[in-house]
Amino acid sequence: MAGRLAELSLRAIRTVAALPTSDVSLIARRLYAYGAAPFGRDAELAFGPGDNALSVLGLAPGGAVRERLAQPYEASTHPGWLSFRRVGRDVGETPDCKLYVSPRPEALADAFPVIAETFARLDVGSFKVGRGAAGLLRADKIVAYFDDPDHLGRVAVALARALRGAPPQGAAFTAEIAGDGLLSWGRDPCPVAGAQPQSWRSWITDRMAEAIVAVRRPGVDPTPAVSAHLAEQGVRDWVMA
Repeated sequence: MAGRLAELSLRAIRTVAALPTSDVSLIARRLYAYGAAPFGRDAELAFGPGDNALSVLGLAPGGAVRERLAQPYEASTHPGWLSFRRVGRDVGETPDCKLYVSPRPEALADAFPVIAETFARLDVGSFKVGRGAAGLLRADKIVAYFDDPDHLGRVAVALARALRGAPPQGAAFTAEIAGDGLLSWGRDPCPVAGAQPQSWRSWITDRMAEAIVAVRRPGVDPTPAVSAHLAEQGVRDWVMA
């Protein structure tokens, strides 16, 4: 593994493995949330309470970006997310992979209009944006969905050019594309009959949490043992999706 996101993922394992707990679900949640920007006074002042944060992105009702997206997309709200689906797109489609766009929170006001314009211009079928300050502080705050990896690649190339210089936050446990972690991708696991669908990051952090509890030893770097434990289960390139 190489690149900033691989290093971030390894650091996440080391940091969370040092927590004094063997609660697998807690460890998984901490791995999943690793890399979120802290919620402090600056974030509260920048984003405001609740969905007021959307005004920073131009996504509040009547906002410039919301108006730009109104014709090609239908918007819907979900717990923690504001989602956009291309008008007329078959709702039965199952996206094959996803693109993560992860600028630092302080760069969102400038970066998001560029991101939204690129998604609209290049016919991205659906995407979602974190709601509220907590949603915009998380690392995986903007996620676009694709059923064609080549389409994802074209959008990523366009965004890498358009967002050059934007400071990256970076989503751990995703595969780096460009921008020192600004752009990355993942592919969700195939759904299992009778089981709740999981995202790639949720799926891999659940398994990493189990591995951490099984193999960590005091004073020993857990990452080789965790990687070996995952490899035994057939998960080798775990930073990839």
